[in-house]
Amino acid sequence: MGFVGRKKVAIFICGTIVDYQSQLVSHLSDRMAELGYYSIIYNWFGGYGETVEFEAGEFNAAYLPDYSDYDGIFLCLDTFTNEEASEEVLNMVKQYSKCPVVSIRREADDYHTILIDDENSMESITEHLIEVHHFKDLFYVSGIKGHPDAVKRLNCFKRTLAKYGLELKEENLYHGDFWRGSGDRIVDTIIERRKGGKLPEAIVCANDYMAISVCHALQARGYEIPKDVVVTGFDDIDEVSYTIPTITSVKMDVKEMAEMASDMFIRLSQKKKVDKYEYVKTTVIPRQSCGCCESSTKILTKALRNYFDLWQRQRSEHLQSCFMSLDTVVSSDVDTLNSYIEKYIGNNDYYKDFFVVLNDYPWETIENEKMVGYTDEVVLRTAFVDTKRLENIKIKFPRSEILPDKFISDEPKAYYVIPLHFQRASFGYAVIDYFPGGTIGSFYEFMLVSICNALQHMRANRRSEALIDKLQSMYVTDVLTGLKNRHGFDVESHEMYDRVVNENRTMAIIGIDMDGLKTINDTFGHGEGDFALKIIADAIRSAAFTDEQGFRVGGDEFEILAMDYSENSIRKFIKHFVDYLEDFNSKSDKPYNVRASYGYFICNSDPSFTLTEWLSFSDDRMYEMKENNRATRKIIK
Repeated sequence: MGFVGRKKVAIFICGTIVDYQSQLVSHLSDRMAELGYYSIIYNWFGGYGETVEFEAGEFNAAYLPDYSDYDGIFLCLDTFTNEEASEEVLNMVKQYSKCPVVSIRREADDYHTILIDDENSMESITEHLIEVHHFKDLFYVSGIKGHPDAVKRLNCFKRTLAKYGLELKEENLYHGDFWRGSGDRIVDTIIERRKGGKLPEAIVCANDYMAISVCHALQARGYEIPKDVVVTGFDDIDEVSYTIPTITSVKMDVKEMAEMASDMFIRLSQKKKVDKYEYVKTTVIPRQSCGCCESSTKILTKALRNYFDLWQRQRSEHLQSCFMSLDTVVSSDVDTLNSYIEKYIGNNDYYKDFFVVLNDYPWETIENEKMVGYTDEVVLRTAFVDTKRLENIKIKFPRSEILPDKFISDEPKAYYVIPLHFQRASFGYAVIDYFPGGTIGSFYEFMLVSICNALQHMRANRRSEALIDKLQSMYVTDVLTGLKNRHGFDVESHEMYDRVVNENRTMAIIGIDMDGLKTINDTFGHGEGDFALKIIADAIRSAAFTDEQGFRVGGDEFEILAMDYSENSIRKFIKHFVDYLEDFNSKSDKPYNVRASYGYFICNSDPSFTLTEWLSFSDDRMYEMKENNRATRKIIK
């Protein structure tokens, strides 16, 4: 059963370790649990920079859910770092889902949507700077060019300026990337454009991450905020309240947004009339970066303490992630990997259960390009329940269930489902859930990367071992017959000889020589001669009844070695060998008979005889039989 048949909603979101995403899924899943629904959160961490191969593996997870089996779907497509992936998720939803769908913060075709009032979002902060601070020289840092949120916020900013008779000139506009790494480029651009060196009165940023990076870049160049320039952000993430200075921002109530989305879903489920769009209002939160809040020892102490706590946590997570990577990468199998996971998994605050589910294909040997998507049947290989590791877990179940039924809480709650992959190659997925108050933190991302690297390292080792075994087999195997070759015989015969001498045991040596190979080759061609040699090998395999080993040691020469053979054992082997050939000759339409001569010797632990001498005894008997048969044995039918 798993989650199949339970009341549940799917939440598609990217980067839940980020403040907004973390708050949204927490509030939304809590609300859905109150309403009696499990929340299955399909979470991608996304990529950073030029990580095309990694992102391809991440967004394979678009094909993981059974879209038709959910009672509701929430789309958070604005959080996706890959536009193609968000489009693919949307296409899958349109094609397979049969339930109410609510999109959050971004329009998605004809689905009902909860939006920030982006049409008017920048109005309050712009009015605050103009009316309260009497600024006229404003520089605007927009988001990604063409991004829906960025376009609406920029238009609102321009419209509000126009209301006061002001205009946003092109030299006062910069298109950023919504992320924290662009501060130096932004500040350098402003300084370059302002040839007189005078900064604008205020730098208005379309989100907080860019505002934080702009503040850092200004401070690195010796500027003071807000004395030399005011900086504002948007979104009011936690970090802006403990930066130095604290940053004025625009707040939207994430909890209100989650409640509006869940209420919209319920009304849609009840087939009530629902407006296609509902809007979350925004408000200005004035802080030090615009001069509305004075700096104080208390505020500074709090900011420093928060920075120090954050630094300590990040340093600890970084060290733990490095140690985990070093430990897990030497894992020889999944059970060993699980023991290392147990050592580090506690770094995830409030975690309750954790599972690793692998695709049901030979993932240790399969080629990377064939590791695409997810198999219909999957295998649970790692299980931590109530933080305790379960030993020797290997449970196969349908992927549609997500988890085996016995591991699912009786009470509705949130489960995060995240893809496991190495670049494009898909291993499966991980599932984690938390005690109340818990949500995905940054260490979880480090942990999953270590697990994926360990799985890939295991694959590389197993594939190398398989290749070495294959090469070794080729080194000692006769290609034509499949028996071991002369080199294999030399190795095995000396090892078995040592066992005979040291363990006081016996060993049988049976020499077999095919009769008439030259006649068959000369009369019917070498292809028929090769065929006849393979029949001799088949007869040897057919005659074996214990652990006998057969070898082709020359063109038409074969040897059999067998430990602890008696005279009766040899007679039994030879009878089966001869009967096989006679049966073949009687039924075959080949124009020749396949026959052989043989001789044997039983060796004991008498050290006065060498292995070479024992082999000679066997060969002498075989050649004696061959000579006796030469005149009477008929090869050509």
